[in-house]
Amino acid sequence: MRSVMRCPRDGTELAKVSIIGLELDKCHKCDGIWFDRGELEKVSHAKVQDVEELLEKKYGDPTYAEGDVHAYMRCPRCGDRLLKQHYTYLNPVSVDACHKCYGFWVDDTELDAIIGEEQELEKEDHEVRHFFGHVFKKLFKREG
Repeated sequence: MRSVMRCPRDGTELAKVSIIGLELDKCHKCDGIWFDRGELEKVSHAKVQDVEELLEKKYGDPTYAEGDVHAYMRCPRCGDRLLKQHYTYLNPVSVDACHKCYGFWVDDTELDAIIGEEQELEKEDHEVRHFFGHVFKKLFKREG
């Protein structure tokens, strides 16, 4: 049996929540979410809109066991110090990363910003591919 995981931001006991088949750890006090290695990438690539709102609707605002923190934010999984890391390119979103177990702490609203950027990049990629496809078609038509 694993020990209780606590929010690195405020020490509150993290609750299990699930979305797209993944079991995540969420703080119902500050609405932050812990992502174990690979989970954040899976959620951001899943093309699900408004994940944070979906979790709020599904799990509501339950009671929680409060706690506190005494110093730097620590990884709820291994206890190592969390370090700020830029996660996005277009919109400045920095998450707290554990460089020991490779998990991420994502504060309230950051997940939707990350997913929004992922979708924006995919849209731009599609538009660029469409543009160059159109240009190449015209070029090859002229040569042919």
